[in-house]
Amino acid sequence: MILDTLKATNSVMLDSIQVTNNKYAAKTFKEQVIALGLCAPTLEQLLNVITALKNKQIAPEILTAELKETLQMTVDNCGEKTNDHTLDATTVQALKNAIDLCKTATESAWRDAADKHCTTVIDSLTSLKSLLPDKKEADDLLEALGNAKIKMPTSAKGIDEFLSKVIRGKEIVDGLHLDDEVEKFINKVKLQKATVSDLTPHVLEWLKANDLMNTMKVRF
Repeated sequence: MILDTLKATNSVMLDSIQVTNNKYAAKTFKEQVIALGLCAPTLEQLLNVITALKNKQIAPEILTAELKETLQMTVDNCGEKTNDHTLDATTVQALKNAIDLCKTATESAWRDAADKHCTTVIDSLTSLKSLLPDKKEADDLLEALGNAKIKMPTSAKGIDEFLSKVIRGKEIVDGLHLDDEVEKFINKVKLQKATVSDLTPHVLEWLKANDLMNTMKVRF
C-alpha cells in the first residue's frame, strides 16, 4: 500500500510539472518532485528487505504501528501535494525522515537477528580453525559473517547468501564430529593443560579420523 501510493505519485509527476504555470513555483515544484522521485527506490529497497526478513522468519516484526502510520501518512501527504501542485521541501523531508526511521529500526533488527544466527558459528570456527583442513575457507566465512553482522544486506539475495554462509559454517564445525570428551580434550590443549592421560582411545580415534595425529604435539 505504501509503495503503491508512492509509485502512483511518481507517475503523475511530469504532468503535474507541465500544468504549473508560475515559473518560480514550477521550478520549486520540479525540484521537490525530483527529490521525491529519489525516495521511491530507497523505500522500495527497504520494504523489500523488511518483507524478506519477515518471510524468512529472521525478524518477523520490525516496524511498529507508529512507524507504519508515520510512513503511510508522509507518503499520502506527498501524493496529495503532488496532485494539487503544492509539494514542498518540508513535505518531502518528512518522508525522508520517516524512511530514515524505518531504516534505523530495520538495521537494528538485522543486527540482533544476525548476531543470534551466526555468533555460535563464528565462535566455533574461530576456536577450531587450527584443526580445519581448509583454513582459508574458514577465514573467508569469518570475514563474511563478521561484515554481515555490521552491514545489513540490501536485498533478499543478500540475506540468502548470509544464511548459506551460516549453514556452511555449521557444516564445517559439525564435520569434526565433536563430542563432550573431544571438546574437553581440545580445551585442555588450548590451555596447555593436556596430559598423556587425556589421550583416551576415543580421543585418539577422533584424531585419526580427522587426520590430526600429526597436528597435535606433546611437549614437556
